Amino acid sequence: MRNAHRTHTTCLLIFSLLAMSMSLCSCEPLRKKFTRQKKRAQLEDRNFIPVLEPIEYPAPENNPQQMYKHHYAMVKVWHTDLGTLLKEKNAEKRSGYTLKQINTHIDGMRSLLQPVKQVEVDKLKQTLTYYTESLNQTGPQRNVSRLQSDLRAFYRQLYHKLRFDKVRGSLVGISK
Repeated sequence: MRNAHRTHTTCLLIFSLLAMSMSLCSCEPLRKKFTRQKKRAQLEDRNFIPVLEPIEYPAPENNPQQMYKHHYAMVKVWHTDLGTLLKEKNAEKRSGYTLKQINTHIDGMRSLLQPVKQVEVDKLKQTLTYYTESLNQTGPQRNVSRLQSDLRAFYRQLYHKLRFDKVRGSLVGISK
């Protein structure tokens, strides 16, 4: 009886394997899954002919809008650094360097503006004069609350009066 059961199981196994292999061989979608086909995008790319029309971007020195945005962003970054340095001890040299960078970028902004708006930039630069003078004093002699107040006033002037969208029409070489 054991042999009969073993042969019966073997026949059943062979029959199921044959049935499965026959069903897989005739199944067209399953065969497509296992064959590699070229992607449609590759076929379309061969027929694609790009239209090359060069776009001329003005050089940075000829683009007052980009230059003003750059100077404005740099003044904001250096202003943040100056506020951080105010909290540190023995940071006079770095504060002096930071002030120099701020003044350089403010001068760059000023050179890009018409005379009417240059007055606003001069007022902005004037806001930091006490900070510059205080670098000659020792740490305890400095009026830190005044320096913080001046930095806040500086940022308010910068943001409210000299933001790019406020001065866009006053840039040199650009009409409203």
